[in-house]
Amino acid sequence: MSELDSVSEAAQEAAARPPKDALGLVLWLLNSLGTVMIALMMALIVTDVAGRSFFNAPLNGVAEICAMMIVAIVFLQLPATIHAQRMTRADMFLARLQARLPRAAEVLEAVFAGVAIFIFWVIFKATLPQFEDAWVQREFFGVQGVWTLPTWPIRLSILIGCAGSMAAGAVQLFGSLKRAFRGVPA
Repeated sequence: MSELDSVSEAAQEAAARPPKDALGLVLWLLNSLGTVMIALMMALIVTDVAGRSFFNAPLNGVAEICAMMIVAIVFLQLPATIHAQRMTRADMFLARLQARLPRAAEVLEAVFAGVAIFIFWVIFKATLPQFEDAWVQREFFGVQGVWTLPTWPIRLSILIGCAGSMAAGAVQLFGSLKRAFRGVPA
């Protein structure tokens, strides 16, 4: 087994364990909820396909329910991804900058985190009145009389995901600024 394989296995083992910090633990739990939702969505799709294929009785609303679940899953899992610094990105420029000017790279990382916090704040601010309306007016989606589900849980997951993402972004922002101005290694 090569050294690369053992590092990969160690990284996978570390990623499977709950974090030690309180924020990381909360975000890990949200991520776990998103994973459970993926399993439920898969079961829903398999049940629909089996019902459609073997009994000529598909489940109503599976496509719409899955579409809403995907939104919830993304927003529930995004904060943990940000907190673990596992967002997909092309960091060729940052890697070179980190090698030559590490403090400048940290400032740029802080700028990225600040922009992310701002974007999640805008999404949060836009979603909050929609959540309040959905809650108060008992808004639903689906076909009335056939199947309906409330929309507020999806909007709540967006709010929770944005709040968690802002918190994870703030941790990254302050960490980058600390490393940039105090010269603390990454």
